[in-house]
Amino acid sequence: MVVADSFFPRLLLLLLLALTPLAVSAAAAAASAAVGGTGNAADLKISIAPSEVLPNGTKFVLRHKNVSFHCSSLSQQKSLMSWSFVRPESKPEEFTEIVESFTEFSLANMVHSLQGNYTCSANNTAQGIEASTTVEVLVYYPPTGFPVCHSEFSDTNMYLYCSWVGGYPYPTLVWSGEGVNDENEDAEHFLPGRNDTKILTLSKSATYDGKMFKCTGSHFAYTSRVEPSCTTTLKAPLPESEPLVTGSVEKNKTLICRVKEGNPPPKLSWLRNSDTEIRPSNKYVISNDGQVSYLTIINCSKELDEGTYFCKSENPLGTKEVEIWVSVNSKNISGLVAGITVVLLLSGAIFFGLYVYFNRTRLFTRSHFWKEDSSNVFTLVESDGEDDFLPESSSGVTSVVNPEIHQGMNGHTVAQVYLND
Repeated sequence: MVVADSFFPRLLLLLLLALTPLAVSAAAAAASAAVGGTGNAADLKISIAPSEVLPNGTKFVLRHKNVSFHCSSLSQQKSLMSWSFVRPESKPEEFTEIVESFTEFSLANMVHSLQGNYTCSANNTAQGIEASTTVEVLVYYPPTGFPVCHSEFSDTNMYLYCSWVGGYPYPTLVWSGEGVNDENEDAEHFLPGRNDTKILTLSKSATYDGKMFKCTGSHFAYTSRVEPSCTTTLKAPLPESEPLVTGSVEKNKTLICRVKEGNPPPKLSWLRNSDTEIRPSNKYVISNDGQVSYLTIINCSKELDEGTYFCKSENPLGTKEVEIWVSVNSKNISGLVAGITVVLLLSGAIFFGLYVYFNRTRLFTRSHFWKEDSSNVFTLVESDGEDDFLPESSSGVTSVVNPEIHQGMNGHTVAQVYLND
């Protein structure tokens, strides 16, 4: 049977030499069907729009775009044409069939889950020819926002991080700045397992103080005209704190130290008398909140705790200390000051009350004499004339003589009185 199955098709092929070109084509198709062959996939053409083609022939589309798929037969012969879709690590899904020389469909709002292999198939049962072609389609989308830069350091090196996350595929990230060139490519590497974060390694050196480094990103799906980049400027540390702190005996006192400048973020520590590092213990509690450090002195003692403390900030670009003087009072000065203030206020109030009480007659009499509603003002004028109204025996007694009424300022009446004695 095996010989017969292979003999007759070969005999049929030999007869092709005597046939016309048109008969050759038909006979070749019959011979191919007899041996169970399939048609040439080049007879089908798939076009996807809008899309871009990668160097390896893979097509990619942008997420949230409306995408059209078109498949046609170059022979223009009607066939049973169908589409199937295969996601990574899943079974094929057939979703359309039509008897025609072409087929097409559209996907609205393309999402990442529709990424995979799309296959167009054509089946002509009359001629016994089957053909199919497959295109891999990737769905790209850009990272969110812009790249983010930050820095860290170890005992030997500084590390500049540039991250641009959330995109597919991973973006391209490039560091630039003083000392960054093609000769030290080994200084740049990606975070293990995270190709969306690129690290630039620099040696510890004060010469980088004030230097700026820039990270620029690029991505297939990024369409904005704004350059996706970030910068970081290296700076030596500069701490700040209150220079004088006052505490009380047998009370807790907390010292606060902040980082005003410093990149990479400095490490903060506390010293006693500039040479002894303070470590957490029953006497001292140290806590940190970002770039702020707190030192709490438990149960302050004037003999043991009063004196000089230092807040030390350090990064690969330098070390800086700020001095803090802690004064411990033997008594509760705040309570004493409050008591003295109350006594002084009470004494002032009592003195003012006694003064008003013992001078009430003079104070209140004057106030009645100069009432604002008094409209008459008397002017006493000494007269050289003789007394026309009093007898001579009345000499020595002052009397009112010939009052003259005048109109004064502000509508007040002024009575001019002459005194005769």
